[in-house]
Amino acid sequence: MTVKRRFIWITACIIIAAVIIVLCVSYYTGDKASEFDGTLVNLNIEFPCLI
Repeated sequence: MTVKRRFIWITACIIIAAVIIVLCVSYYTGDKASEFDGTLVNLNIEFPCLI
């Protein structure tokens, strides 16, 4: 196995491991995208026509 091919395999394994760790941590923390900590405000700002 050449050095370049070995480097590519090691890099790919590290990237896959990092993605798996991020997915597991985000799953076990329980943070959901549908949960909001603040108040949802509907901002309908209407500007009067200055004609």
